[in-house]
Amino acid sequence: MRRSLEKGRTRLDTLAVSDEVLERAASLCAALGTDGLRGELTLLRTSRALAAFEGADEVTLEHLRRIAPMALRHRLRRNVLDDADSTTRVERAIADLWGAAPASA
Repeated sequence: MRRSLEKGRTRLDTLAVSDEVLERAASLCAALGTDGLRGELTLLRTSRALAAFEGADEVTLEHLRRIAPMALRHRLRRNVLDDADSTTRVERAIADLWGAAPASA
C-alpha cells in the first residue's frame, strides 16, 4: 500500500485531465446544486488522486463516477421532498446525466 501511494504521488503532477472530464464534473455539481466551486474542486482532486493511485495516465469519467458519491454527498443541500440519502442522490444524478454505469463497473 505504501509503495502504491508513493508511486501515485509521483504521477499526480503529470496526470492529464481532459476538458470533457472538467465539463462533466461541473455539470454534475450544477445538477446536484452543490454550493460554490468547492464541490467541483473536491471532485476533481479526489478523481486525480484515485487515477494516480491506480496508475492511470489520465482521469476518466469512470474515475469521476466512482469517486463522486464519496466526494459530494456531504456537500448537498437537504431536499425535504426527496427521502433518498445523499449517496443515492449523487448516483441518480450521474445516471441521469451520463447514463447507466458500464457493465464492468
